[in-house]
Amino acid sequence: MLYEQSLGGGTNNALVVQTDYVNPISDKIKIEMGARGAFSSFVSFNNNYDKKSSSEAFKLLPGFSNNYKFTDQVLAAYTTFSQQIKKFTYQLGLRLESSKYNGDLVSQAKQFSNKYPFSLFPSAFFTYKLTDKQDMQLNYSRKINRPNFFQLIPFFDYSDPLNLSIGNPNLVPEFTNLVEVGYQNQLNKNHSILATLYFRNTTDLITRYQYKDKNPDTSSKPKPDSVLISSYINANTATTVGLELTSKDKITKWWDLTANLNLFNSTLKAGSVVGGGSNSQFSWFGKLNNNFKLPKNYSIQLSGDYQAKTILPPSSSGGGSRGGGMMMGGGFGQTQTGAQGYIKPNYGVDIAIKKEFLKNNTASLTLQVNDIFRTKVYATHSQDVYFIQDNQRRRDPQVVRLNFNWRFGKFDIALFKRKNMKGEMEGMQGAQQGMGQ
Repeated sequence: MLYEQSLGGGTNNALVVQTDYVNPISDKIKIEMGARGAFSSFVSFNNNYDKKSSSEAFKLLPGFSNNYKFTDQVLAAYTTFSQQIKKFTYQLGLRLESSKYNGDLVSQAKQFSNKYPFSLFPSAFFTYKLTDKQDMQLNYSRKINRPNFFQLIPFFDYSDPLNLSIGNPNLVPEFTNLVEVGYQNQLNKNHSILATLYFRNTTDLITRYQYKDKNPDTSSKPKPDSVLISSYINANTATTVGLELTSKDKITKWWDLTANLNLFNSTLKAGSVVGGGSNSQFSWFGKLNNNFKLPKNYSIQLSGDYQAKTILPPSSSGGGSRGGGMMMGGGFGQTQTGAQGYIKPNYGVDIAIKKEFLKNNTASLTLQVNDIFRTKVYATHSQDVYFIQDNQRRRDPQVVRLNFNWRFGKFDIALFKRKNMKGEMEGMQGAQQGMGQ
């Protein structure tokens, strides 16, 4: 019999300094500027021990144990200019950003560094009002997504001895260019539609891949000579072209319906990855949301969605608001090899029943049940030259929630809102951010 023990821990320190300036030159012209610095440091250790009998003392396994620390720094500044000229409104923005990452694998006396120089991130938003009820939009933005801590940290994860995982500290950020053309029409007070044609291209795609190598396990316990090792690499590109349609309809005084349909084609090019290649797939996503107002301050929300077969996102950052489909993010427990997998179709239905009471309906009680038919199963298929894998799980098991809400007093909600910078500062999260979708 073999006894095993694992001890780990760590500390995380973060400092964020930010300043913003707004100058409303007139009721139709506004200038905004700001700067931000995010600094973080992380120290982590993970020691593994084993022994062959209960009477022995645990012995440290050097090949299984790591002591790692890193520092991360992100500096950025932005400016935006917006103006309205009769029926035409526009906003131009520019963000300047730089990042630096330094890692130290203390247990192996190895240092890692990743410095990304200052890069420009332009954005432009144009709106033209065709009539009082119709307008057109044209938007462009460039964004950045940095590798997270688990993708960078060079620790071997031995939870599955036959499928080891390790981060890659040499990863660089991936960059995305997004173009959108939209049309909105308020048909009448009860019906409106929004159509958006979009194109998204991502370079230096952070991709999960596997390779076969000699088993790094140096312990005395029985082990295979070679194993599959999972890691991350910057692959080639990912491109999505799609059309999203949204309608809002007030069917009756007591029934509101919102429908969303997203048609898109995704293409992954991961030829630089061992076992990778190109893959293209047309897919679609649909959602219906119903709101019913009932007597005596009762209301019901009933929603359902369907996701067709979709290319498996090659990293935890895959997906996105348009054409990304469902977020079956990466993670050391799931194999995602460049351009070699897909998500199987899935659907689900959620319901919520709400009761408002007290004076002016200041209190409410809400009963929520998600996936009421237990159909929301996330199933994936992935393969490369070393394996074929089918994976199935329930991302959010069926849960019943009972929420109580009570509003009292008056306050200025604006005091608690952070400045909206069109999402341009979203990419400033440090590498200490964990995996999670």
